Amino acid sequence: MADLRSIDIVIPSFRLAESFLSPIIHLSRPPGWTINYFLVADNPAVQVSAGIRRWEQEGKIKLIINTRNLGPSETRNTGIRAGNGQWLLLLDDDIVPGENLLHAYVAAIEAHPPALGFIGVTDFPEPVNAVTHALKINGTLGHFNLVRYKPAMRWAPTTNLVLNRERLDPALFDASLKKAGEDIEFLVRNSLRSGELYISVPEAVVQHPWWNNGAVQTERLFRYGEGAFEMAAKPAIKNYTYRDFTNTAETLFLLLLLWPFAWWGGWAYWVSVAAASVVIAELFTNWLKAVKVGKTASPAVAFYLFWAKNCHELGGLTGVLKSFRFRQFARRVDMGFVKPHPSAFRLNRWKIIKMILILLLLTAAFLMRH
Repeated sequence: MADLRSIDIVIPSFRLAESFLSPIIHLSRPPGWTINYFLVADNPAVQVSAGIRRWEQEGKIKLIINTRNLGPSETRNTGIRAGNGQWLLLLDDDIVPGENLLHAYVAAIEAHPPALGFIGVTDFPEPVNAVTHALKINGTLGHFNLVRYKPAMRWAPTTNLVLNRERLDPALFDASLKKAGEDIEFLVRNSLRSGELYISVPEAVVQHPWWNNGAVQTERLFRYGEGAFEMAAKPAIKNYTYRDFTNTAETLFLLLLLWPFAWWGGWAYWVSVAAASVVIAELFTNWLKAVKVGKTASPAVAFYLFWAKNCHELGGLTGVLKSFRFRQFARRVDMGFVKPHPSAFRLNRWKIIKMILILLLLTAAFLMRH
């Protein structure tokens, strides 16, 4: 039976960095509440520091080291199943928590005891270079602090959120989602199952550092794209997918398929012009977005906007090609999860600008040719 006034804090980790974990382990504890820490290392060869061993010996944490690399889903599931507290706080291992984090969540729990769960804020630092400026502009960080603007949400990244153990979908996180998206899929599935949203707690704040000190996130964004493709096939998610206009990666792939026939038919020039027009329009649209949204005309920021967007889109296309699930070509997930079966072929100002630029470039090429 769950301990009603207890919180199990589950922290999946690969590196067990004591310097990051210490502020989490030593958080101020609300009086009258039992706080249990479950530190799950997804690295059989991890070197455990003397300080972490001391925490374990003193009973501050329960340390679990996976016998093999299980991935984020099974690692979180292991931590969840290890405890029996009524409430589960999921945290990343590299965040810096606000001193009142547990107090903020306990206040929310006491105000809404039957709630499905609660979502806190994850803040990133101010941009430190063109790469991080681009990540801020392109929406990669959007759901991390959306709590400040919405009273309740269908999902959020698992960097900082609380779940009600009694109301969890017993299947927990889907271990088949290896690339990314396992947090979205589980939280949406859990929310739809209960017919409720997770309550926002803007006072529960953690700070997250820039990934790899602000380095280019090629692999991460590619993996996010491939994970979004894998997630889209899951029962809880597929009703929230829709067919869309082809993105740059998909358009270039179609033109690549067309090129041999174009060469044989004598119109390869126009396929090449179309491909160049798509890339140029994409670059220029991202520069306009940097100016309009990011208030900067920096070519470097514009390029990294282009790079981040297209790494993500190429990841999705790669998922389609690797799995041979061609019916998923140009399908997207409506990440708002507002209503099932969302409308297809959506437009926004950036798509419209890009389409206009492509038409202008093709027209210019035609006029120059004739």
